[in-house]
Amino acid sequence: MWRMMQQDSADDYIIATGEANSLQDFVAEAFAVVGLDWSKHVSSDQALLRPTDLVWRQGCADKALRMLGWQAKYKMRDVVHKMVENTMGTSGSK
Repeated sequence: MWRMMQQDSADDYIIATGEANSLQDFVAEAFAVVGLDWSKHVSSDQALLRPTDLVWRQGCADKALRMLGWQAKYKMRDVVHKMVENTMGTSGSK
């Protein structure tokens, strides 16, 4: 954020890891951090899915690297671990 604010003019940047993860990947990782199988605790209703939802989501942060010298240090799984551990009040080994 600081590097964005130092630019001479405002611009849009995508801040992303460049990897593709589904919501299921995110949920599965969050449950795994606390030793649970997500499929035993989560149900979904296909009728609630919107037909316009993207199947593939992947951010390209090339411009942030080129213009700001920024690249992701953490992947989705690292962020999930930190979020869960912070919420649970624990410190993990990651």
